Amino acid sequence: MKKLPPFFRTVALAVFSLLVFSFTIDKKEQDDKLIGIWKGFEKDRQIEGVEKHWIQQRFGDGTYMIMFTTKEDCEVETFTEKGKWWTEDGKFYESSESTKDIDIYNYEVKNDEVVEFKSIRLSGENNVTYIFNDYKLDLK
Repeated sequence: MKKLPPFFRTVALAVFSLLVFSFTIDKKEQDDKLIGIWKGFEKDRQIEGVEKHWIQQRFGDGTYMIMFTTKEDCEVETFTEKGKWWTEDGKFYESSESTKDIDIYNYEVKNDEVVEFKSIRLSGENNVTYIFNDYKLDLK
């Protein structure tokens, strides 16, 4: 088997290094405890007079889907959202496909079935007042 000339070895090494770097630089970590299907609800916590329920599935590849149902003044609306999620340094990050903003929360895994989220930044603005829990659904 022939050896590559030094120039080609250098180029091949540079291309390989660039490919490895480009795949790892965008790699985000996910806390495995948050993967699965979760439900939650709150009333008057984020918006006065609004009751909100949701079911969210967080996948191990860092994507999520969520279905919201809101009730305000006897009117019910449902909508869905999907995007990416990740964790870093005890914080939970969520980026919806429909917006450029990244929501940031402190989170605490209370047990296998409950996670508490406390907002840091929502819709591009600082917000430390929103607190809610997610409850794991057992689909066995």
